[in-house]
Amino acid sequence: MKQLFARVLALVIAFAVTSGLGVPVRAETNDGFFELTILHINDHHSHLDSQVFDLRLPFDPDLENPVVRLRLGGMSFIHSLIEEHRDENSLFLSSGELHGTLFYSMFGRGEADFKVFNVLNPDAYMPGNHEFNEGDEHFAYLMGLAEFPILSGNIVPTEMSPLYGILGDKPYIIKEVGGHQIAVIGVLKIEKTVRSSMISEYVDFIDEIEFVQSQVEHLTEQGINKIIVLSHLGYEFDIELAQSVAGINVIAGGDTHNLLDSTGEMETLQLPVGGGFPTVVEAPDGRNVYIIQAWEYSKGLGILNVTFDQNGDIVEASGRTILPVGGPFLVRDEENQWVPAEDETLDAIMDAIDSFEVLVHGVNSAAIDEIIDPMIEIIEQTMMERIGSIAVTLPNDRVPEPFEVGETPNGSFAAQIVADSFLKYVPFADIAIQNAGGVRTPLMEGDFTMADVLTILPFANTIAIITLPGSEIIAVLDEAIRFSQGIAQSTGAFPYASALRFDVYLDAPEGVRSAFNVEVMNRETGEWAPIDPDKYYTVVTNSFTVMGRDNYLAFERAIYNDPQSMINLHVQYAVPLIELIRSLEAEGRMVEFDVENFSIRSVREWRD
Repeated sequence: MKQLFARVLALVIAFAVTSGLGVPVRAETNDGFFELTILHINDHHSHLDSQVFDLRLPFDPDLENPVVRLRLGGMSFIHSLIEEHRDENSLFLSSGELHGTLFYSMFGRGEADFKVFNVLNPDAYMPGNHEFNEGDEHFAYLMGLAEFPILSGNIVPTEMSPLYGILGDKPYIIKEVGGHQIAVIGVLKIEKTVRSSMISEYVDFIDEIEFVQSQVEHLTEQGINKIIVLSHLGYEFDIELAQSVAGINVIAGGDTHNLLDSTGEMETLQLPVGGGFPTVVEAPDGRNVYIIQAWEYSKGLGILNVTFDQNGDIVEASGRTILPVGGPFLVRDEENQWVPAEDETLDAIMDAIDSFEVLVHGVNSAAIDEIIDPMIEIIEQTMMERIGSIAVTLPNDRVPEPFEVGETPNGSFAAQIVADSFLKYVPFADIAIQNAGGVRTPLMEGDFTMADVLTILPFANTIAIITLPGSEIIAVLDEAIRFSQGIAQSTGAFPYASALRFDVYLDAPEGVRSAFNVEVMNRETGEWAPIDPDKYYTVVTNSFTVMGRDNYLAFERAIYNDPQSMINLHVQYAVPLIELIRSLEAEGRMVEFDVENFSIRSVREWRD
């Protein structure tokens, strides 16, 4: 009778969660029922401090668009939230990943992150692809700093890799929680890691789905029936995994930065909701798998409460991503300037925050502040050297939305400027190409500083030149655009260029070029002409893409066929941008966007 009750209850709960009918009534905890709280973050990208954020918060009914500028997230707030919700029946998990801010660039390229995570003390940490941005040896060094378990998942270093013997012997962990054994399996997206990091050829991988299937079977044979997958596959791939492998209860995911929500409140706040929290997927055995992600950049903490029955089936699952916020709280005055909120306005903002389930007042953690506050002071003291000015904010939207020739373009204008700086720096190059993911933030209107440089271009990339025929340049554009779409969802691969322009088909089928009508500008005359498939061109790009990363395979093929076709100039890829902006400043000019020579001429969705 108990089993029948549990099955019926599970069906009711699955319907309620899937259809967004709200949080189900908690099941009564009978003998053999077990409640577990899963705390989860993903894709923090070295955002250790809270960040300034403009949030649409309905604090004033008289305002059509009430926006508050505040501080959102950060590891100090996140640690306090973890400690508030952590108990003997909880697990705290992280799906990676490093890289992206001055905390990374200036403080040991991950050392600051690992100091913070030693305080956060996750029960399991699954590396993302960016953990390998500095290569095997550096990540092996960082792992030596870790005081928490790092899963190897489906990553298998060989004896030639510095990671051998350090990463590779922990595909999963088994945690004793409330007298129950909980298995946590790690898994990483192979293609994106191989193509979008500096991991060496001496590291092997096991197919993602086959790996998880084998680990689930192995754990089930040991009598373990509560299984969590700590994934860095991306949201769509997580759904595919859940549909393919029986025996998984929960997938705590990452990589695609999805903000999941089932309360409806995130949409009220006008935040980019990308699915339900949890997203419920039916496994091959008919049981539900619950997928969670907690957005990005340490903005929030995912909290999922589940109840297991005697058979290891989840009969209840509910939760949300919680966003901790703090002051100073700024609002627009009558002259549209940001000013501190005071008196009744501040009280209204506090009340508005309290009215949301997904918002909480952030509480600082002394343990985290002790680590990051001295770093913040150093950053502020050393990185405010002014280089020049940006006339209008240049966005960094990686994959452009459709637009026609002659219409206002969109996309990563920031990546375009970086490509332009490459071409100016290397006067003998014909064209320049920059992947969108190598540019991490927009170029914001106003003064441009050294701090901005390292924030926008945080990687240890250098610039390189490569010579290849026009046909292969067309191919590299096609391969990169395709990689930014589909199952890989590596949006950072999308190419932007200087002295090169083209039209784009999104989601083009095989046999149809994603990049077409490709043209090259003559640097001397400024005239555009169709690219010559047989003519050899010199391309300046960064050391990441020139090695074929982010699926820039034509570059890799060119080097394989002729190693002399590529020369690494060993110049940090931020240097050309610094010099471009400084040269404009010397001329009394600001950085402006050149619409006429934008590399993307039009973008269309493919239609049969």
